[in-house]
Amino acid sequence: MKTKTIFGYLIVISLVSLGFKLYLADFSIPVNSDNLSYVLNGIAHTNGDFSHPPQRAIGWSVFLSLFFNFLDSENFLDYSNLAKIISIGVSTSTIFLIYFVGRKFFDQRYSLTVSCLFAFLPHLNHNSGLALSEPLFILAIIGSFYFLLHEKSKFIIISLILAGFAYWIRLNGIVIFFIISITYLLTFKKSQIFLRNYGIGLILFMIIISPMLIQKNDQYGDPFYSAYQGTLFSKNYEELITNLDTETKTSASEFIDNEGIFSFINNFIFAGIVNSLSILSKLAFPYLFILIPFGIMFSFRVIDQNPQLIKINWIFILSSFFSMCILVAVVPEKRFLFFILPFLVLFSVIPIQRVIEYGLSTFSFSRKQKDIFLVIVLIIVVILSGLFTLRYEQTDPVLESEKIDFARFALENLNGNTLRDFGGATDYVTDVVLLEHNNFKDFQMDYWVDKAERKEFIFKTISISANNMDELILKGENLNLKYLISNDKNTFYYPFVDQIYYNEDDYNYLIKIFDSDKYGYEKLKIKIFEIDYKKFHELGN
Repeated sequence: MKTKTIFGYLIVISLVSLGFKLYLADFSIPVNSDNLSYVLNGIAHTNGDFSHPPQRAIGWSVFLSLFFNFLDSENFLDYSNLAKIISIGVSTSTIFLIYFVGRKFFDQRYSLTVSCLFAFLPHLNHNSGLALSEPLFILAIIGSFYFLLHEKSKFIIISLILAGFAYWIRLNGIVIFFIISITYLLTFKKSQIFLRNYGIGLILFMIIISPMLIQKNDQYGDPFYSAYQGTLFSKNYEELITNLDTETKTSASEFIDNEGIFSFINNFIFAGIVNSLSILSKLAFPYLFILIPFGIMFSFRVIDQNPQLIKINWIFILSSFFSMCILVAVVPEKRFLFFILPFLVLFSVIPIQRVIEYGLSTFSFSRKQKDIFLVIVLIIVVILSGLFTLRYEQTDPVLESEKIDFARFALENLNGNTLRDFGGATDYVTDVVLLEHNNFKDFQMDYWVDKAERKEFIFKTISISANNMDELILKGENLNLKYLISNDKNTFYYPFVDQIYYNEDDYNYLIKIFDSDKYGYEKLKIKIFEIDYKKFHELGN
């Protein structure tokens, strides 16, 4: 195929993928979680504030600020939507880059297939419209991987440069540097100049990340500082957030001393592997879960692929998988494993190629007939992706509007700490604080560092690690926990709190002060209870 024809196919693939992305994106509501932080940080950068927040990297927010410099609006929704559009644009452009990665493994037909399988992954399409950092992070990683695959070792220099940008985008991007280094040293060890090229790349990598390291050293006295430093080895996510809020540090050695080596292995190795496999199996729907097992099997006996490149892909996948296990063991968040999907896609195309090129040859299929069969396969992929996309949980504007209304109510009427709500009731508290009670265009990064900046509002969310109500109340008393928010549906982290919603009469020490039904909410179903600690202890607890 001519270059013009290939480019035309990629345009079509991108447009269809863009349609799925726009269908899943919601431009009627502002960002409200991690993406709120990125957008506000981007606004701060436009004001010349490049301080480093304690919990996340600033590469994505710096990238957003380049575009925010051209926007002057008093409506925060405009900044929010621009961030979503940029995120979607970055994700769509990656479709072209992964085609060139595919060309290292396949001919033109199956490289386009690589682009198709990547372009129609519903989870990545949904994520692209949230204004989060993953699309740019994945773009940097795929670019780094592309130059790693080059037969000339000098391209490791560009690969390490892009690895540096990946570290700017996400803190866990540092693992990409180690993965690239390990893969390079294992595959180019016979080259006479590989150490020289690696040394040059390493120097440039350090130069690229040095501004971030210097800034963090100036702010925190540690160039590799992260708020999660010393809290990662917690038993679960609730304990991690509790340790983060109370600035309690836990190290691996302390965990082993307190819980034992076998508990450590179970909590952070076995649980990490199980959680990672579970997450990847869900991310593989609706079509990769069929192809990946066969792709892995065929990768052990390659026919048309370069065995060296297959080896590199294996090293990259396994290194990525195991490097994220400890993190995923504590925080089973699928976003941490998104960057592995493009490399699993490469394996997923192998069985398609094998069946069409060799299986159909048994029946004397012509080249044209094989191409028709390939088109049919890709149409099925698009249909499966479309059906999955239609069933993807959509943002409910009524529910989001009620969450915003509740955030206003809580800030105006509640005085004290509440348990962090994983049901979504407090999603927009920070939005209301920063957007309705302050000028968001004057946002400064020290909001994330200096908790005293939030003192004007005395309704705050905290986290407490507990396995049952009694333990929660006893720990909560020491942390000035005043309110409990109970949802009508059990959430993952505090199901025993949500059980109060239908069994409030069983808890005599809880005083109901809010019921969403009485306020006419249609979709947000919550009840808020104030804890009477005196009565709790009188009841013998």
